[in-house]
Amino acid sequence: MTSQTVVDLLRRAVSSGAYREAERLLGVYRGEVQARWEAAASAEQRDAVAAEVRDLLGWARTATLAGRAHTQRKLIHLTCKKAYTTLSR
Repeated sequence: MTSQTVVDLLRRAVSSGAYREAERLLGVYRGEVQARWEAAASAEQRDAVAAEVRDLLGWARTATLAGRAHTQRKLIHLTCKKAYTTLSR
């Protein structure tokens, strides 16, 4: 699997809320990044690897927090609806 393929699969997993799959893919990605880091011939190449990882993990964090916030809003809405349906009986 290429690094870009792993990144694409990881993004899809996070976007769809498949966090166990994302965690598994993160382990694969970590191994690939470590190999690229060790193979880097210059500080610039290592900086590029670090920037890629920072961007991906920053995006994953933001996407995960947004997903959690969306789910929280749904739960609050359902709880409010339930409170009103219980009172009307």
